[in-house]
Amino acid sequence: MTYSSVLAHGSMVFDQVRNGLYAKAMRDRISQDSVVLDLGAGLGVHGLLAAAAGARRVYLVEPEPVLRIAMEVAQANGLQDRVVALQGRIEDVVLPEPVDMIVSAFTGNLLFSEDLLPSLFHARDRYLKPGGCLVPDKAELILAPVQAQDIHAQHVACWSNPLHGLDFSVARRFASNEILWRYRDDIRAERLAEGVPVTVVDMMTATHADCHGEIRCKVSSAGVCHGLLGWIRIRLGDEWLTADPAGPKVHWGAAFLPFDQPVALRMGEVIKLGLDRPKGGDWTCGSRLNRARDGNRHFWPGRMRRTDCGACRRDAVQYWAQKAMRFNSCCNGWMAASPVISLRSDFMRRSQAPSRRWQTRWIWYRPLPDAILFNRILTE
Repeated sequence: MTYSSVLAHGSMVFDQVRNGLYAKAMRDRISQDSVVLDLGAGLGVHGLLAAAAGARRVYLVEPEPVLRIAMEVAQANGLQDRVVALQGRIEDVVLPEPVDMIVSAFTGNLLFSEDLLPSLFHARDRYLKPGGCLVPDKAELILAPVQAQDIHAQHVACWSNPLHGLDFSVARRFASNEILWRYRDDIRAERLAEGVPVTVVDMMTATHADCHGEIRCKVSSAGVCHGLLGWIRIRLGDEWLTADPAGPKVHWGAAFLPFDQPVALRMGEVIKLGLDRPKGGDWTCGSRLNRARDGNRHFWPGRMRRTDCGACRRDAVQYWAQKAMRFNSCCNGWMAASPVISLRSDFMRRSQAPSRRWQTRWIWYRPLPDAILFNRILTE
C-alpha cells in the first residue's frame, strides 16, 4: 500500500474510534516536559494530538511528502513551535534527542503484513529513554474459523464453473491461496468458534518481526468452514482497540484466508490452526482436524506459498525445505514413512515482463499421495 497521497490517509485521520483511544492514552502519559516521536506520522494526526496534549517537543518522522501538509496543519492549529518534521525513514534520519514516548500505527491489517515492526524496534532501541513508553505497547493477531459461503463462492468456487465452454478449474488452487483483504461491510461470515490470539507481540521487548503461532479452537457452532478470519487487537494505554468486524468500525479491516475445499465441522470438535510468516516473507496458514476415520488423522488442503525472486526466493526455499525436514523427523506418523519431500516449481511470467526479476514462483510440497500441502501442515 502507498501512503503518498492525502486520500490514502483520510480513513486514518477520520477514524474517531481509533484516534480517540490514541488521544486518551497520550494525555494520560504526557507532561509539559515530554518529548514524543510520531513514527510514520503521515498527516501527523497522532503527533499533533500529542502536541495539543502539552508535549514540549514532537518529532514527526515520515518518508512520504505528505509530511509537508502535516506541518501546514500544525501551523494552522498554532502548534508549529513544538513540532519538528523529519522526512525519511527512521533508519535514515537522526533525532537530536531521546524521547519519552513513541506513538505509531505500525501494525497493518494483520500486524506483520507491512513489515513495519522492525522500524519500530529500531526507533525504540535507539531513541526511547529508560522508563519511556510506546503507544501502542502490545498487539495480538486473532484467528477464527468461519462459514463464509458467499465470499468463497465469489472468489474461489467460481473457478470450477465452465466459462463459455472453457475449463478454468486449474486456476482454482491459486485463487484459494490469495488473502482477501476486506472492509467490515464486505464480510458476511458466521464464526464457528471464538477468535483466539495466534500470536502476541510485546512491543516494549520484542526483537523479531516473525509470525509463528499455533492455537486450538473448540467449535461452538456446527457448520461448513470456508476459511479463517483474521484481525488485530492493540493496547493503547489501559484500553484495547480491536479491528474485529463485530466491534466498533475502525479503518483497519479483517482478512479472509480461504480454504480450497470447505470442511464441515461438528460442534465440540477441536481444530488446530497455525499462522506463519517469516520477516519479509509470505503468509502460510495451517489447519488440522483430528477426526477418527479408518484409524487415521485427516487434514484439509492448505495454502501454497508464493515467494519473491532472486536471493529472497532462494532463502525462502531453503527455509521451508529445512522446516519440512524438521517436521518429517518429529511428525510421529503424520506423514508417510518415506522422508522424501518433493519440491515442484511453476513459473508464471507476467505479460511483457522486461526481465526475469518480474517472474513469480509458486512452490508447494506434496509429501503424501493425496497432496497435503506442506505449508498448512503444522509441527507439533
